Amino acid sequence: MAPFEIAHGRGVIRFLHFFNYPKDIAVEDGEKWYFHTHVPSAKKLPGIVRYRTWKGLPSIKMWTYDPFDRFVRMSELVFENMDMCLKSTVHNPVLWSPATGQPGFNEFECMMLNEAPQYNLLQDVPVQQFKYMSNPAVFTGAPEYDESEDTFIDVYMLNYRVPVADGEDWYLGHHTREGRIGKQLGNKHYQTWKTLTIPETERGVIHPNRFYRLTELGLPDWTRGARRPGGLPKSYLTYTRSPLGEVLNEWRNILIDPKDVQVIV
Repeated sequence: MAPFEIAHGRGVIRFLHFFNYPKDIAVEDGEKWYFHTHVPSAKKLPGIVRYRTWKGLPSIKMWTYDPFDRFVRMSELVFENMDMCLKSTVHNPVLWSPATGQPGFNEFECMMLNEAPQYNLLQDVPVQQFKYMSNPAVFTGAPEYDESEDTFIDVYMLNYRVPVADGEDWYLGHHTREGRIGKQLGNKHYQTWKTLTIPETERGVIHPNRFYRLTELGLPDWTRGARRPGGLPKSYLTYTRSPLGEVLNEWRNILIDPKDVQVIV
C-alpha cells in the first residue's frame, strides 16, 4: 500500500506525531537514539499493525504560521483499536517523555486519528460548503490548472482561536473550498482529519487533544523553487480572510516526501 492511500486494513487508529530533538543534541545523535533505542521498544507495543516514519524536508519560502523545519521527523503508529493505542501511548509515559541533556524527544506534537480521512477534499464536499454553493466563485478569473505531480506533502496540525463551529465553518466551508475550486492549482492530494478526542483525565506526558484538525496537502516541485513554465500562477496561494478576523490559532507543520518512507512494521 502506498504511504498516503486510504487504507482498509486491520489498523483503525492512527497515532501521528511530529518531533525534534533537544537543542544541545546533534540531529545525527538524535537519529541514532531514535532508531537504535526508541524504535525497537515502540515496535513491540501491543496492538501495533503499522509503523512508518518520514524525515522532514528542508523549509520552503512560503507563508505559514510556523517554520516548516521546526520538526526533524514525522512518524505514525497504527493500532488495532483505541484501547491498544491508549495503552501504548498516554499510558506508557516512559516511552514518550521528553529528554533533558541527552538524546530523546524535545518538542512532541501528536494526534489520534481515524485511518481514513474525514474528507478527501479533491472529491468530497464538507457539509459547511453547502450553504455557500450559490455564492460566486471565491477567486477571480478562470481556474488555473497545473499538471505537475505532487512531489511532497505539507502535513499540518491546527486549532482555532474562535469557537470550533465558527472555525470549522471558515476552514471547511471557505478555505478548503478555495483550494478545491482552483487556488491550489490541481494538486493531487488534499485530505483532512478531525482529531479523535480522548478524555483529559487520560492525558499524560503527551497532549493528543491540543490540535483539532490535521490536513495533508500535496504540492508540486515548483513550490520548492523549481522553475515552472510560464512563471507562478496569478492565484498562487492567496486566500480570502474570514469576516471574524484571524480564525486559526496554533499551527504546526512539516514537509515530507511521501515516497521517502522508512517502514518499521
